[in-house]
Amino acid sequence: MADTAHTDPRRDQAQAFLHRHAPDFGALTAASSDASNRRYWRAASPEGRSRIVMDSPPDREPLDAFLDVHARLQAADLPVPRIHARDIAQGFLLLDDLGTDTLFSWQARADQPARAEALAACRAQLVPLAQVDTHGLPAFDSQRLTSEMQLFDQWYRGRLKAVDWSERQRRQWDEMTDAIAQRLTGMEPVFVHRDYHSRNLMPVDDTWAIIDFQDAVAGPLPYDLVSLLRDSYIDWPAEWIEREIDAFWQAATTSGLTTASRKAFTEDLAWVAVQRHLKVLGIFARLSLRDGKHGYLDDLPLTWRHLQWAIDRAPGLEPLRPLIAGLEPEVRK
Repeated sequence: MADTAHTDPRRDQAQAFLHRHAPDFGALTAASSDASNRRYWRAASPEGRSRIVMDSPPDREPLDAFLDVHARLQAADLPVPRIHARDIAQGFLLLDDLGTDTLFSWQARADQPARAEALAACRAQLVPLAQVDTHGLPAFDSQRLTSEMQLFDQWYRGRLKAVDWSERQRRQWDEMTDAIAQRLTGMEPVFVHRDYHSRNLMPVDDTWAIIDFQDAVAGPLPYDLVSLLRDSYIDWPAEWIEREIDAFWQAATTSGLTTASRKAFTEDLAWVAVQRHLKVLGIFARLSLRDGKHGYLDDLPLTWRHLQWAIDRAPGLEPLRPLIAGLEPEVRK
């Protein structure tokens, strides 16, 4: 009987896809995976060129949204990897190989002036990104926003911390999440990447290429700025944060994306940040408890600190503080 213990049918299909569309490229090697069901494979040609095969199982990660958003970003002349071949039915794409560096890995070895310049360059892409066509995109509506915050309740509070809430605390949580969702849905919708952060930005020539954009929605203007500046993986210096918020607000005002004052915009940003950080805390807990990806627990303390930062910046968010008191994550050694 054949030994099937180490077979990988999806890898074999990916290799066949590569052979059909780029027969001069050799065997696939693992490039990376992410928090979803997607995997990425690298292949090289005899001349030294390389390509990436994206493996996106159609029953779990269909390609429709990726291809739709890719076309929107490409039409807006934003830097995204080029697609050389596709097999939508099987769930494979042949993409440019952008290398192995991300903003996260790159900045870890860069000096402070270079890091500051890179952060400013990534922030500068956010106004044209917000102006990308949103027709037909899913709305970041109240139901979606609330269900994301419930990840904190279910996976972080309920499962990871195993802390019970009283009926009164439960009512307070529901009132708070309703208020957050209402505040965010009241903001004028723009194009939102949803994960515009250091692990989804890659240095290519003189720009920062954008990846992992398939979950884009029409949502609140500050969202992608929060993702970048209040990154769960990098604690950017406080003075840089304030400088980039100001620069974004000025550019968004000039471009007509917002008429809010700097103070009002900062409060909006804080409300958006609280929603996102609650979601991320829940997702990181779920990745550990359900998927066995325990490394994300190391990112909980910074995300928690970002949550406190946001609560500090909008008086209406203060009722959340006593509700989550005592739920601080442990710092793993």
